Amino acid sequence: AQPSAQTRSAFAALGLCLSRSPPPLAAAMAMRGLTVFISDLRNCSSKEQEEKRVEKEMAHIRSKFTSDSNMNGYNRKKYVWKILYMYMLGYEVDFGHMEAVNLLSSQKYSEKSVGYAWCALMLREGDELLRLIINSIRVDLISRNDNAVCLALNSICNVGGKEFAETLSNDVLKLLTHNITKTYVRKKAALTALRLFRKSNDTLPAEQWADRILALLDEKNIGVLTSVTSLVLGVLAVDSAGWEAAAPKAARTLTRLVLNKDYSNDYLYYGIPTPWLQIKLLKVLQHFPPPEEHALKLRVSEVLQRIVSGTEVTKNVNKNNATHAVLFEAINLSIHLGQSSETLPQCINLLGRFISIREANIRYLGLDTMARLSQEQPHTLDDLKKHQSTILFSLKDPDISIRRRALDLVYAMCDTATVKETVSELLNYLDNADDHIKEELVLKIAILSERFASDNSWYVDVVLQLVRSAGDQVADEVWYRIVQIVTNQGEDLQRYAAQGVWTILNAEVLPHKNLVKVAGYVLGEFGHTIAESPGSSPSEQITLLHKHFRNADPDVRALLLNTYVKIAHTYAEVAQMVSEVMQQHSAAMDQEVQQRAAEYISLSAPSLASIKGTVLEMMPHFTERESIVSKALASKSKGDDPEAPTRRVEPRAEAAHAEAAPPPPPPSRQETPDLLGGLADE
Repeated sequence: AQPSAQTRSAFAALGLCLSRSPPPLAAAMAMRGLTVFISDLRNCSSKEQEEKRVEKEMAHIRSKFTSDSNMNGYNRKKYVWKILYMYMLGYEVDFGHMEAVNLLSSQKYSEKSVGYAWCALMLREGDELLRLIINSIRVDLISRNDNAVCLALNSICNVGGKEFAETLSNDVLKLLTHNITKTYVRKKAALTALRLFRKSNDTLPAEQWADRILALLDEKNIGVLTSVTSLVLGVLAVDSAGWEAAAPKAARTLTRLVLNKDYSNDYLYYGIPTPWLQIKLLKVLQHFPPPEEHALKLRVSEVLQRIVSGTEVTKNVNKNNATHAVLFEAINLSIHLGQSSETLPQCINLLGRFISIREANIRYLGLDTMARLSQEQPHTLDDLKKHQSTILFSLKDPDISIRRRALDLVYAMCDTATVKETVSELLNYLDNADDHIKEELVLKIAILSERFASDNSWYVDVVLQLVRSAGDQVADEVWYRIVQIVTNQGEDLQRYAAQGVWTILNAEVLPHKNLVKVAGYVLGEFGHTIAESPGSSPSEQITLLHKHFRNADPDVRALLLNTYVKIAHTYAEVAQMVSEVMQQHSAAMDQEVQQRAAEYISLSAPSLASIKGTVLEMMPHFTERESIVSKALASKSKGDDPEAPTRRVEPRAEAAHAEAAPPPPPPSRQETPDLLGGLADE
């Protein structure tokens, strides 16, 4: 068994070596018994032989711990190392805990480090043994021995936990802000404070610590600056109240690094000064509104101008990665500053160049940043539309992640002026799109065609084309939505929709079930609007629908029964035909179909004539609410990318008609079936 990644990181944090090579001669001579034990295990020819050797050693160590109450530090350290090595090999260890805990209080670094190594490997958040070591850790934390302080800080970071946060956070913060704390200790203290803050946000109240921690942003040491900026960034991600002074300090530090070039050559990465620190400082500025102070605004503008204009593409991959990481964060800051940023036009031009280059990572970031820009700064849409052909071409990129970002951007850029062109392109792309992106594509086409349509008949054509060409990927919410809008928008649209579904259904040999559902609902409610037209009489409507009845799923059959009985209620000449269908399916195997047929037969009794008229009357208008298709897209976006922000959908302002209401979800098969096919209003 090999040491786990967590095990390796724990040892690395303590400066220990986990290589497969034998330990140095001095260390081997210092603990010869440990060296011999490791050699014995490596020389085992089988797993069984290794297990016997481990069991023998465990029994020996257990007897030593039990019998020798005055064991010296050397032996205790040696036996704990052996226990840790066996644990790393995957063997269960249920003894030696107290001996390891006792090593924490040793005055010798070699013994103390073994105790902390055991803590890092064996203890987890919530372990009862943590209560035994908290006091020892606190003693080391407030001691003047820097090595012991660093061991304590490493242990806190490795184990973490809310109990550590509540007990030790004040000591860690005092260590961080104390004037005499050494540089390498301060760096560890900043990262430890961040670890504890993430466990308990109450450990760092702004009124008590903000000024003292932000004062550290004036440090000259780049390592301390990077660690403290990480802490500040972690705090701002939760709440920026009380930390407003971070913005001018971040701008001052960026000026020092980018403009004044005040840094040590040790922190140059491929000629770029501290790229990680620059990125963190640019992120800090994005947590606050655009600066109003002229000097601060000018300073930030100069930094952004230098970064945006000074970035060049080179053949060195590592240098390109670093420069573009800083550049994209600078672009994000420009987007955040909005119209107050003088570099925003340059950023748009750069993004337009990025989405057309060969490097896939840069194209992805360019599309993703453009999508953010279009949402946060709508006034830039006209400039972004200049690159629309390149963006649409990205929909055909071999990389699925790039295709998704391109789709997001096309969706975000669409407006009333471009909706028909955009939807047409997306419909053409739909035919060749991958199955795992089609559902999202269908939802976005449906939303765009509804939100920006100036003509409802065009919206009906688009959705019917969606249902016809991508039936399997058309969510129920899409066809729910079209019947809502058709129901709410008056007789002209109802006649147009009825004629549309009638024409498409006649042309399809094997229509998708969603198309049959839409046709069944529309003809059942509004088939009378085309009943007088040649070739679409009530009997012909029922005949055409019934042609697809036999091969339909039970939920489609149930809805078609509703359609038949509604048509028969309006036109008596088809009543006999519908009655025969109901009689035939009153004993159907499917419970829902059987129940609907039986209830409609009962409803035809003369004594229930008044009730029948109420049940079968035309559907009323739906209550106006947010589009259920928009909700479905938001839900899907969260499922695909949990960290992605949900885009709030604004009500359509351009359309002349009002939004329709979302229907309730279709009924479960275990519930009492709804006579209206799951389309009734709540």
